[in-house]
Amino acid sequence: MAGGIAGLASAISQSGPTEALRRFNLEGLAGAPAEEVFVALTDALCPPGGTIDEALARHALLETIAALAAEGLGNFDELSQDDLQEVFIGVVARSIEGKILNEVGTNAIKLAEDTAAVERAQRMLHTFVVGCVRDRFQAAGDTLSTLDTSQIDQYVTDLYAASLELMQTLGEAE
Repeated sequence: MAGGIAGLASAISQSGPTEALRRFNLEGLAGAPAEEVFVALTDALCPPGGTIDEALARHALLETIAALAAEGLGNFDELSQDDLQEVFIGVVARSIEGKILNEVGTNAIKLAEDTAAVERAQRMLHTFVVGCVRDRFQAAGDTLSTLDTSQIDQYVTDLYAASLELMQTLGEAE
């Protein structure tokens, strides 16, 4: 999913929003509200009925779009590279969070049974992951349109490992 967002950003910067959407047969949505376009792109980038990882990525994109829409995302044609970067960061962070929470749900990671402690750990995870994704992206000096799939995969793998370690540590501390 993150690779699809990076590819979309690259296509927009090279040929504009309408042509970028044409790759997904969605050129008719050019000029539509960004959240409407991204919901349609969700089905194109990660169709329903896939693996658990695909379902987590799908959910991550939908959550990211809902959060950004609440802040006033605007029309798709008006999105800047910075806006697309925020979508990318949100999707990567929420995908990692989803994978970690799935580990908690399958009891691969033990957390306290106290609901408040679990909610506190989840907030800490969110803050940690978003901060790491943002820092790693900025430290690399890359632009969204220059990232390739192998960079994104390594990026997600590294951050997932660090996040998993954090949650294991939090679980041991509780």
